[in-house]
Amino acid sequence: MTRPILSAVILLSTTMGLAACGRDQAPVEEAAAPSAEGSRMLDQAVEAAKDASDRVGEAATEAADAASEAAAAASEQADEVRDRADREAKEMIDQVKGFLAEDQEEMARELMDRLSALKDSLSAALRAEIERLEAMFSDA
Repeated sequence: MTRPILSAVILLSTTMGLAACGRDQAPVEEAAAPSAEGSRMLDQAVEAAKDASDRVGEAATEAADAASEAAAAASEQADEVRDRADREAKEMIDQVKGFLAEDQEEMARELMDRLSALKDSLSAALRAEIERLEAMFSDA
């Protein structure tokens, strides 16, 4: 029984070998070498990738510049707001001193309550002046 199977395998192998011999096969070097069209496509793909990379780099630079400008503008606005708050607090301090000089203690206390609420957002010099006024009120 193994003899017919072995004979069939040999016959099949021989037939396949003969069939393969009749075909034209390209040498391995030709099969492995890229075609001119494939090389051109690869060059185009590389160039497209470089262009995309350049565009991404330019966009990143533009975004960083815009962010820098926005941060500078925000910082400038914050400085303006802080300066305005300091000016207003200074005016309020002067009013408190004026109310105290005129013996209008209740008006001075109301204004001091507002100043105390703003104290943490003001400059160190104004905070110190507000604290001195608060001390005056606590002594009275």
